[in-house]
Amino acid sequence: MTLVPGSTLGNYQIIEKVGAGGMGSVYKAYQPALGRYVAIKVLPPQTAGDPSFAERFALEARAIGKLRHPNIVTAYDFSSSGDLAYLVSDFIDGGTLADQLGAPLPLDYALAILTPMASALDYAHARGVVHRDIKPQNILLTHEGTPVLTDFGLAKIIGPGSGVTQAGALMGTAEYIAPECASGAESAGPAADQYAMAIVAYQMLVGRHPFPSENPLSALMAHVHKPVPVPSAIGIPLGPNVESALLRGLAKKPTERFARVGDFVRALSGSAPQTAPPPTADAAAQAPNPSLPQPASTPRLPPARPSLSFSTASPTRASWWRRRRTIGLGAGIVIILLVLSALNNQNRAGGGAVADDYGNTIATATVITVGTRTGTLAPAGDIDMFRVNVPANTNIAVELHFGTLPRGSVAILSGTGQALDEASDAAPRLARASYNAKDAGGYYIRVASDRTDATGTYSIVVTTR
Repeated sequence: MTLVPGSTLGNYQIIEKVGAGGMGSVYKAYQPALGRYVAIKVLPPQTAGDPSFAERFALEARAIGKLRHPNIVTAYDFSSSGDLAYLVSDFIDGGTLADQLGAPLPLDYALAILTPMASALDYAHARGVVHRDIKPQNILLTHEGTPVLTDFGLAKIIGPGSGVTQAGALMGTAEYIAPECASGAESAGPAADQYAMAIVAYQMLVGRHPFPSENPLSALMAHVHKPVPVPSAIGIPLGPNVESALLRGLAKKPTERFARVGDFVRALSGSAPQTAPPPTADAAAQAPNPSLPQPASTPRLPPARPSLSFSTASPTRASWWRRRRTIGLGAGIVIILLVLSALNNQNRAGGGAVADDYGNTIATATVITVGTRTGTLAPAGDIDMFRVNVPANTNIAVELHFGTLPRGSVAILSGTGQALDEASDAAPRLARASYNAKDAGGYYIRVASDRTDATGTYSIVVTTR
């Protein structure tokens, strides 16, 4: 059975194919009976004769199906039609946490993401589900900025006869695999998910991965053998309590980490560790854990391109923190490939090709510092977006110099995409914009042509004081 736009799969109308990877294809679809858009994941045809793929697909459906939490993707349906098995899930209208990384983020901003993720993971662990593939690409963001945990394709359901992974094997993404799993000493448990979430927290607060690596094997060895770079020693002053919490969360031995992900997040926030025992499977599911620190408000994340709750393979900017090397390995570090998740393949708003690597929306904005950047607006209608992170009470000034671009404009935007200052051709072949940022955080710079049919080169000079 071939799925094309306009075809029907069960009770769903296929809108478009949004991505494909080694473990299946993902489609955007519409459910007329309930008037909603959904994501449909379908196993690839070449796996039809392999029962292990079908078993793992069914395991993913069971893992999601037994969880009911506001920050965990909701499974609507799991069925088959002809030779196609498919899993139906939420349609998420934002990007992923990976879109926000690349520079240190404020602690309260990070906590607004980490707090509900900790609640979701502790809830899943209490019900015998270990995610095993925690990473920024699997933390989706709604248009309002609410984080949602997705992609349970590598999940492990704890219990007799519940797994399909061979003994001694490990599944996950190399950059986020816990040391005890990378060495083959132990299989993944809740402590491994806590370690991966600590890696994510480190990326958010420090602005880089603790173990940047160029290949999966070196990443695994780093988890096992390399000490975690202390943030203050590499020029990122987080404060002793935050730094101590990060280092404990990234301890090589699982027994030296926090008992729960929530305890880790509480330590990051400066709250006292929770002394109560882990929640039982009968704990309430629908509300975030009240013992976790509750941020004053959800961070004002920029609206992003529509994203489905299933991650799919796609090309991205060639940055180490955005690469996805999903692997499985047996004891003794025998590497086998098991690709299951990546980002939505619509990496640019509107789907148009671009001539450079700069983002076209604030969700895909390129993080920069002060200095000069050159770029190209092509094809016609292209827009380049940059993000600069500044402390409070900082003046941001941008000069746009035209190369072969006939005319253009430069704008400074708030974190929510509101234009704060915009200018075009204030002087011959030059436009200037500036803004006094009272609040610390991320601000965006938009470069566009004044003519929808124009293309050409440009450079921007960004200064702050």
